[in-house]
Amino acid sequence: MNIKQINQFYFLILVFVLFASACKKDKPTTVPTGDCGNAKQTSTTDRVALTNDSIFLYAKEIYYWNEELPCYDKFEPRQYTSGSDLSKYENNLLAIAQSTINKYDVLSYDNGSSTEYTNKFSYIEDVSGNSGISAGVKNLISGVNLQGEGNDIGIYDIGAYGPSDNEFKVFIKAVSPGSPAAKAGLTRGASITKIGTETIGDNWDEDIDAINLLFNNPSSIHLEGEKADGSTYTTTLEKKAYDSSPIYKDTVLVLGGKSIGYLAYARFSDDDNSYAPLDNAFQKFANKGIEDLIIDLRYNGGGYVTTAAYLANLIVPNGTTGTMFVEHYTQTMQDGKANILKNQPVRNADGNIVGTATYADYDYTPSDPDNIKKFSKKGSLTGVKNVIFLVTGNTASASELLINSLRAVPALTVQLVGTTTYGKPVGFFPVRLAGIYDLYLPSFSTKNANDEGDYYNGFTPETDIAGKKMLDNMNQDLDSFSEYDFGDKNELYLAAALKLLGIGNTMNTNAVMSIKGTRSIPGISTLKNMPAKKEFKGMIETRAGK
Repeated sequence: MNIKQINQFYFLILVFVLFASACKKDKPTTVPTGDCGNAKQTSTTDRVALTNDSIFLYAKEIYYWNEELPCYDKFEPRQYTSGSDLSKYENNLLAIAQSTINKYDVLSYDNGSSTEYTNKFSYIEDVSGNSGISAGVKNLISGVNLQGEGNDIGIYDIGAYGPSDNEFKVFIKAVSPGSPAAKAGLTRGASITKIGTETIGDNWDEDIDAINLLFNNPSSIHLEGEKADGSTYTTTLEKKAYDSSPIYKDTVLVLGGKSIGYLAYARFSDDDNSYAPLDNAFQKFANKGIEDLIIDLRYNGGGYVTTAAYLANLIVPNGTTGTMFVEHYTQTMQDGKANILKNQPVRNADGNIVGTATYADYDYTPSDPDNIKKFSKKGSLTGVKNVIFLVTGNTASASELLINSLRAVPALTVQLVGTTTYGKPVGFFPVRLAGIYDLYLPSFSTKNANDEGDYYNGFTPETDIAGKKMLDNMNQDLDSFSEYDFGDKNELYLAAALKLLGIGNTMNTNAVMSIKGTRSIPGISTLKNMPAKKEFKGMIETRAGK
């Protein structure tokens, strides 16, 4: 080969290397020009501006759809200056969600006169103890938090149904254990016929103001009605702080020659609040040797990942091993480039700093053992074969994680009874801002052993998972139209679940007849939006224990 040929040879090699190198780049490495950058992030002592900056800058690195977000100068996080400080930050979070392509984190609802929007997943709360937040994990003024601390009258939600606006009944859907309402003997299925001095059930337009009082965090309220057992009651409920079990009801139903375990579970609270009650319930199931389980998650908005894994391990039969689920974090976090997390010391479920590590010190790749949750059988209930979950649109997050994990277990038959679940396959961990706010940005998704996940539209019984879709021929939510408490074989959803297990028609025929002429009362949708603000919906990964 002569000199000319050698030069041509090396020239061709150089061209090939440059071409191959260029092909490997999916995105240009140059910094975009124009108005894209962070020139508007100027020095300031304005605490609100700095917190708004932090919300956006954390989202740019750990938000599950962070690669779809615009640059700082285009987004301008400091523009959110209306309302209370929390309102400003919530508006910022909503704008972040609306900046994404599929807008999975945007929830729309009808407020009666127009469509409004809020975040479906992202969340921020004031944990200083001085705010008026309503939905929080740690510090709320009504409802029950994920530590089992309640602070209200204890009525979770109600439903109103009847043939007309002038003839309807109001029923209680659920009562928080340990609450003033529970101590007064009220349960799911109790009716309300009087609130204060207003008789309820004969004029919707006149009754609605009194009904709304139930959701305005009353300090005191007078109620009359009929309990689920048919007896009448008259009580005045006073708002109080109380400790609440996460279990509405656990029982063993002996029907058709079978012993069937039933558990109505309110929330995946922390281990101090959930583990002992769950252990006790499953010991009862084990003592009866049950093979069929009905888990009622109709009002369970989620909670801690560790508690979901604990419940899964109580349910699965002996010998269950392998992957329960895998957490998939943002690519930025997987690449170790979420440097902003160096500002976040690791906290446990109580919010206390643990050791000296920060969230930047973890490996967020799917192959890391910390991100692969494996089955480890717990408890003495060993032979479960069938699990039926009762679900509604309030069934969210850690509840869906439990369902998705168990449906991949070969030894189990998993079915659903109810309506489509919430649709939250993503989770988060708390990011502390300004010393008083906990920011929850969805940072990871979960997939089961069969690599199934991304259930943003929720799980629909019969369509996504086998079972029974309720209300096939009725365009209304009748899960709360019931004169029966949790665990009563005549209750609509439970009766449908029992039928799937081969137990005949257990429903009271009078109840069936009374339902046929009913409809959801106009305006009840307004009520249904309100309780959701009292209940946390999320899937929290703490990375640290107690």
